[in-house]
Amino acid sequence: MKKKIIIIAAIVVVLAVMLVPIPAATYDDGGTREYKALFYKIVDWNRLTEDGIYEKTRVYFGDDRKKSIDELWDEEAPEPVEHFRATIIELNGDMVVVEPVEGEGERLSCEKIAFSTKELERIEASVGSVVEITYVGLIAESSPGQITATSWALSKNYRHLEYTDEWLDKEAAEIYHDDFFGDIVITEIYSNCFFARSVIPMPYTIKLNGTLSEDWCVGDQVVVTYDEAYYDRTNHRIEVDFLTVKVGTFEMDPNACYKPVIYLYPEIETEVSVKLELNGELTCTYPSYKDGWKVTAVPDGTLTDAQGQIYNYLYWEGETYSDYDMSQGFCIKGEDTAAFLEDALAKLGLNRKEANEFIVYWLPIMQNNPYNIIAFQTDTYTDAAKLSVNPAPDTLIRVFMTWKAADSYVELTEQILTAPERQGFTVVEWGGTELIGD
Repeated sequence: MKKKIIIIAAIVVVLAVMLVPIPAATYDDGGTREYKALFYKIVDWNRLTEDGIYEKTRVYFGDDRKKSIDELWDEEAPEPVEHFRATIIELNGDMVVVEPVEGEGERLSCEKIAFSTKELERIEASVGSVVEITYVGLIAESSPGQITATSWALSKNYRHLEYTDEWLDKEAAEIYHDDFFGDIVITEIYSNCFFARSVIPMPYTIKLNGTLSEDWCVGDQVVVTYDEAYYDRTNHRIEVDFLTVKVGTFEMDPNACYKPVIYLYPEIETEVSVKLELNGELTCTYPSYKDGWKVTAVPDGTLTDAQGQIYNYLYWEGETYSDYDMSQGFCIKGEDTAAFLEDALAKLGLNRKEANEFIVYWLPIMQNNPYNIIAFQTDTYTDAAKLSVNPAPDTLIRVFMTWKAADSYVELTEQILTAPERQGFTVVEWGGTELIGD
């Protein structure tokens, strides 16, 4: 019996030596550990790479067990992920041929590179489009060179090009001061200028003359100092010479009502007073609100104040404390937002001019989101921002949109959108706010 126990114990020891891995080495590459047993080896990879830390546990048998850690890494290392910008020169079904732009390292390898888009997202690309391409592995030596692309997207980075078109007529434009706009988001970059939009939605695009350093990219939010500001009010364009640039920190206020505007359409020329009772605080008005607005309105909507200044509408902005209802609404792809708003605003009673001004105000910060969750508020908004008009209008249309960006589609009960028929003295108002967070 005693001999039998000794034999069993010996077998257990032998099996333990053969099967149980013991620590063999720890490497100064980020913390990779190696464990060895008689018939196999375990490597707990924890190696620093250009793309971060590679973490994975592998078991190696047979000849692999005898290989050094560097030999194993040569087989284990993930293929490098590379990026470059290029101009499309050919489109043949799922195959694309591009020319890397000046300054890209890939241009040193080949003047032309081809790849398949069969497994990639479809984009609205055409010959001449500049695209951002991500690929793994090396460029195959062929003519043209071949890569395995993992993604591609239209680019707004044109640093390899000089912008030569005339943006606005400075002789016809208005000259403005040096604090016309605040935080902006970069939308396009050229070698000699860049374009941007205001973080707070505004119906104009900004061209900033000067070379922007490689530290800044499309999509960055920045604050700039500038001079020589010109405003083309007809085409909604601004041009400035920028001096300095730094990171912008402004955030949209989730309690703010941005750009509600009020249109007045009397049947005949009429003196009109408008008052707003806001459950909150007005932060900006134009013309100045004071104790309400008093203007002379004519049927086409033109407004004139006591000093003879002409306006297209009354503008206000403010903070409220409303709890908006997002239980019903719409979830729309960012790229489909313009078409959706055109249809929705028509159902809500806005005419083409009013809808156009609504869309050019909000679309720039909505169209590039994966999805937008949109709801049009009714009593929640009108109770928080009560409007008094004298003489009383025959038709009152108030459109207020609340929305937030979403990464994926959200199922919602669809709102039914209606509006009263325009009759007699008509007052129209539209505005909106972006909701931040859940």
